[in-house]
Amino acid sequence: MSRLHVFIDGSWLFKACAPEKALALRLEYPERSFRLNFGRLCQALLGHVSTNDPRCDSIGDRYLSTSIFSIPDDVDEWPAERDDITSADIENVRHSVAARDAFAKGAVDAGFDPSAIYRPHLKGWMIQKLRERRFQEKQVDATVVALLVRSAITNSGDYHAIITGDADVLPAIKVAYPKYSENVFVATTHPDQLQAESRQTSFALADFDYRIPPYFLDENVKSFVEGANVYVCGHCNKVFARPNPIPAGRRPCCSPCHKTRT
Repeated sequence: MSRLHVFIDGSWLFKACAPEKALALRLEYPERSFRLNFGRLCQALLGHVSTNDPRCDSIGDRYLSTSIFSIPDDVDEWPAERDDITSADIENVRHSVAARDAFAKGAVDAGFDPSAIYRPHLKGWMIQKLRERRFQEKQVDATVVALLVRSAITNSGDYHAIITGDADVLPAIKVAYPKYSENVFVATTHPDQLQAESRQTSFALADFDYRIPPYFLDENVKSFVEGANVYVCGHCNKVFARPNPIPAGRRPCCSPCHKTRT
């Protein structure tokens, strides 16, 4: 028997869950963030592997690598001290950090190792880059590759899933671990999507000769979205959750579709 080890580029997955992005677009309200259940995600990946190799029957190590700013105590004083920083900038950073903290906590609560979550100190020069969406998180990608390659080599009889949308990750794994296609597979978004840049990246990630085929997250959101009772709308095919189950025999219908029918 073998295990499945899971490695997540948390910075990429966090963005993929943002409003109007690949995973949120599958929901009844795509303008809201996608609420991901990490435990269900691991089980969905395990089911994907076991379909191709029934010997894989349990979850092994789990790592989420991401970068979340540590905010200095005096950050609220920065707008008064610097002309290039506003109170709105500080509020946006606080909101982003809180959202990323909640996202990472969901992974840790589901059993993911927190040792790959970095807490760099926020510096004043970073604010403008964050405002213009030009800030680059270099260490996250390298950490994901290093952790996966180490595990793939030491646990060669197991399988290893890497969740990412970075087209540079797989070539890096291929160089460090030439046997990657035997026990490594990628979970990403499907190449057939609206954003051209995301399409190109997905094609690049999927264009490898894997023993285990890629797992396309946006085609399987029903399996790992948060919610007690999850359904696929019988009219628009969007995914939605309800606190109470829909009566047996009734066709699932999301709120937007229900409004158009009444």
